[in-house]
Amino acid sequence: MYDIEQLCNAQSAVYVMSNPDGSDCEFLNLQQKASASDLEQLRARWAGRDLQGVGVAFLIYGIPHVSLKEQPSDFMAIVRLTAAYARYLDTSASDRTEQLRADDSVMWCELLYALPDTRSHITSLRR
Repeated sequence: MYDIEQLCNAQSAVYVMSNPDGSDCEFLNLQQKASASDLEQLRARWAGRDLQGVGVAFLIYGIPHVSLKEQPSDFMAIVRLTAAYARYLDTSASDRTEQLRADDSVMWCELLYALPDTRSHITSLRR
């Protein structure tokens, strides 16, 4: 089981939507507010998929936790959900890394631009 404090302190927290055997699932980020267009896209993706809310998954200090409303009758459903959550975390981390890299290059350019221009100093020495 989990408590709200754990979810608030988690590095990642998602609500798990899954079909009964865990072969199809979707994760809703609990740390990000969805816009109206996001909700419409979710509704369109869910059509005919038989997804139901089954619990939460979260990451605390790099350790993944999954807390389900009911214990699935099929152990492999838990394995599939856990593997899907690991893929979700990997994708999220990759996306965040790319964003940080882009931010770093912009910051580097801004710092470079802020440096004093020493070319005029070099030119005056040559005279």
